[in-house]
Amino acid sequence: MPFGMGHHICAGSNFAINEAKITIAMILQRYSLTLSPGYVHAPHPGLTLRPAYGIQIILNAL
Repeated sequence: MPFGMGHHICAGSNFAINEAKITIAMILQRYSLTLSPGYVHAPHPGLTLRPAYGIQIILNAL
């Protein structure tokens, strides 16, 4: 747990989460995202399902 829990919770944890949400929202408002033509779908099972080799995306300004 990066911010701790209970009485020892970091005071900036809510700020950091909200800042990340705002940053992602701003990126999604200003760019269109498309998958790279060379992307190969290869799911990697684990605790959560994730791409085995990452995901390549192309950002195009709107």
